[in-house]
Amino acid sequence: MTRTFRTIHLAHIHCVFRCLAVTGLLAFGNAHATDIDCDPSVVSARPVPAHRMICESALFSMGYQRIFADQQRQLKAGSITESEIAAFRKKRDACDSAACLDTVFREWKAFAAQATTRRKP
Repeated sequence: MTRTFRTIHLAHIHCVFRCLAVTGLLAFGNAHATDIDCDPSVVSARPVPAHRMICESALFSMGYQRIFADQQRQLKAGSITESEIAAFRKKRDACDSAACLDTVFREWKAFAAQATTRRKP
């Protein structure tokens, strides 16, 4: 019985360390993975509410990281242009509520899907 408890206890500790490592990597990667700097020590001259919401919400942060990565992929593939990304960012930065940000993210995903199918040879 002691051996079983010890095995379970070690497995739990291993799981906790693994979770902490993943969390640390996500937090580290979050700082410079996109055009938004979520480093709390950096004070923006012109704070943008949408950036704050993205940085403070894990759901928005992960969603935006996916959008950013997809934008970079599609830009390299020629499916979208810099001006389309700039228009998205302007719309994103105009948001002052979570509902607005959610709508802009959904609209981008729909636009990106159309851009991918529209520009395939």
